[in-house]
Amino acid sequence: MYSGKLCGDCQLLKAFMAEHGIEFENRDIREHPEFGIELEAKTGKLGVPYLIIDGEWVRGYEPGKPFSEDFAKQLFGLT
Repeated sequence: MYSGKLCGDCQLLKAFMAEHGIEFENRDIREHPEFGIELEAKTGKLGVPYLIIDGEWVRGYEPGKPFSEDFAKQLFGLT
């Protein structure tokens, strides 16, 4: 999971994943700029949260909308 400490959606998504037993490696793009460079190279943006699920780069948020458990459930096939 590509994230940032000051990203509210990142913190909520991390809590959701922990609550549902979804293991992840956190890659903070502010603490480790190399992760930001990798994220931008792969997606064309620095928007977080971003995930790699089954080898596919997946946006971990809905643009312009607050965090949604329903959206997070869909990300992980929990619906």
